[in-house]
Amino acid sequence: MKAKALVITSLGVLGLVAVPAAAWFLASQPRRASNLTFENEGTDLSARDVESALRELSQRVKQVEGGQTALQGAAMLQQSQIGTVQAATEEHRAATEARISALEGKVSESVTTRKRLEYSDGASSTSVASSYSHLRDIGAFAKSAATTGLLLTWNTHIDAMGEPGTFCDFQIRVDGKPDQEKDGGGGRAVVYVPPNSSGGSAPVTVAALFSHVGPGQHTVGVWLRGTSRECLENYGNFPRAVILEEGPRAP
Repeated sequence: MKAKALVITSLGVLGLVAVPAAAWFLASQPRRASNLTFENEGTDLSARDVESALRELSQRVKQVEGGQTALQGAAMLQQSQIGTVQAATEEHRAATEARISALEGKVSESVTTRKRLEYSDGASSTSVASSYSHLRDIGAFAKSAATTGLLLTWNTHIDAMGEPGTFCDFQIRVDGKPDQEKDGGGGRAVVYVPPNSSGGSAPVTVAALFSHVGPGQHTVGVWLRGTSRECLENYGNFPRAVILEEGPRAP
């Protein structure tokens, strides 16, 4: 009985203590972060409480983000400037190359270049008429510019066989065209059969000036007309040549 009385008495005391404690707990307000102490030792923060520390960290994050944004903007601006410089450099390079090419063209037009077309075989025809016809090709060459002139000098030996007074008219041409548009043209070597003879023979040197031959590959050939029974060029197959000079076009 004494033990049971002791238990009841203890429960009563606990009840008296618990009721005021619960009332105090329910009546108390949560503690603010500004009232919580922040230990900033070992950090680079100056805050002394949690709320200030959080605010300081937030400001620093914003500063970092702002710095990153500024760096990104600077990088984009720099990339744009690099692109502008590259475009200007490429434009300048293209303009420089164009000027160099133009200067090279002017230099090539102002300098005379010489080429030699050599051959040693002869050619002849027994079907000569009053109009020019193709006798032979001497060789091919390349002309470098469109605005230059072309001078051809031809050295050979020609023969005419037939009645006295008949003749053979040889003409040097480029791509089948004479040096002039009008009938006849230059670059001609003519040999007659003299009186009381059945043939005529002569060494000849002729020159022809071509002013409108374009750049690229061309062919030098010989064309023939006449009244003789037979016309021969380089009879005996001696070494012959045509000298080509490309230079400033004559006014």
